[in-house]
Amino acid sequence: MKILGKYLGNVVNIEKFENKDGKYYAYAKISPFYPDWKGGQLGDRGFINGAKVLSVKETEEWIIHELDKPIELGIYEVQIDENRRKDIAQQHTGQHILSAAFIHVAEIETVGFHMGEEYSTIDLDIPYIEPDVLNEVEELSNQIIQSNIQIEEIITDVNGANTYPLRKKLSDKIKEEVRLIKIGDFDISACGGFHTDYTGEVGLIKIIDTEKVKGNLTRVYAVSGMRALKYFQKYNSVLKDLSKLLTSSIDELNLRTQKLLNQVREQALTLSKLSEEYAKLLATNLQKEGLIYLEGYYEVGNFLWKILDLSNAIFVYFDGEKYIIASKKHNVKDVIKALVENYGGKGGGKEDFGNYMNNKKLSVDDFEKILED
Repeated sequence: MKILGKYLGNVVNIEKFENKDGKYYAYAKISPFYPDWKGGQLGDRGFINGAKVLSVKETEEWIIHELDKPIELGIYEVQIDENRRKDIAQQHTGQHILSAAFIHVAEIETVGFHMGEEYSTIDLDIPYIEPDVLNEVEELSNQIIQSNIQIEEIITDVNGANTYPLRKKLSDKIKEEVRLIKIGDFDISACGGFHTDYTGEVGLIKIIDTEKVKGNLTRVYAVSGMRALKYFQKYNSVLKDLSKLLTSSIDELNLRTQKLLNQVREQALTLSKLSEEYAKLLATNLQKEGLIYLEGYYEVGNFLWKILDLSNAIFVYFDGEKYIIASKKHNVKDVIKALVENYGGKGGGKEDFGNYMNNKKLSVDDFEKILED
C-alpha cells in the first residue's frame, strides 16, 4: 500500500490532553494517524493505549485525536485499523482512475473530491453528463483496474513535479516536497493520500448516481473495492425481493412496475372523482351555520371545505390523523392557535383554512369550547 512515510510508524507522543464537555482530546506534534478530510480523504481509526480514536484533526501546531476515554501524557504504541486503510486506498485510487477516465473520454475535469464512509464523490466542471459518457467512463476505469497497472510513488519538488504531465496543476501554496501518484501512462497527480500498489487491488469501480450542484457542476457518486461488491449484493437482494413480490422476472421488473403505477394512478383518479361526488351529496344535507363537524376520508373533507358555504359556519373534518379546519366567519389561524394553547399539538394555515394535529383525538365539545372562548 502506498502511504507517506510519516504515517507508517506505530508510536505517538501525547504531549497535551484536554477534557472538553465530556469529550477527550489527545495532542501530538507528529502522529501516524492520518487526519480526517486531509486532501478529501477519510482519516485513520484505531487505538492509543486502549482508548479508541474517534476522529483525527490537523492544525498548524498539533495532530488532535478525539478519544473515547482519557489517557495520561506519554509515548504509546498505537494500533491502526488496517482494514480501514485498505478501504481508503481502494476508494482514493478509484477516484484517481475515475477522474482520469473523465479526462480521457470527454476532457471533463474534476474540481472537487470528497470521500465518505459509504461512497465517494467527485465534482466535475460540467453542468450535465450524458448517460453514454458515464458508461464509457465506467468501462474505461474498470479496464484500467483489470490491466493491473503498477502504481508508482514519486517524491520530488515543485520544479520536478512540473516536468510531468500532471492531470491537475499544482497549487501555488506548495513550496516544498511533492508526492506524485503515477498510474502508468494513464494518470499522474500530486497526492498525499493512501493508494494501492496495483490498480487491480481496487477490484471494481461503480458509478452509483449523479446530481447537479453549485449551478454548473455535476457531482458523481461512486464506490470502489469491497464497497462496490457490497453495493451489488445489496441491490441484487432488493431486485430479487421485488421480483418475488411482483411475481415478475428481474428483466421484466420495469414493465411490471410501470403497469402497477398506471393502475394506481387510474385508481387514485377514480377515488378522487368518487370523493368529489360524495362530498357534493353530503354538502346538500349539512347545516349552514355554526360548527360543522365530520369524520371520514381526507379526500372527501378536502373537497367539502371548498364547496361549502362557510360564510356563517366553521368546518372541522377529522381524517384519522389531522383536522381540516375552514371558515369564512372565524379566523382559522386564531382557532388553531387557541387549540394548540389549550390542548397541545401543532398546526398552521391561513385565515380561512388550516390543518391541526394532536396525538389525542378531540371531541366536538372541545371545538365548541374554543369557539365560545
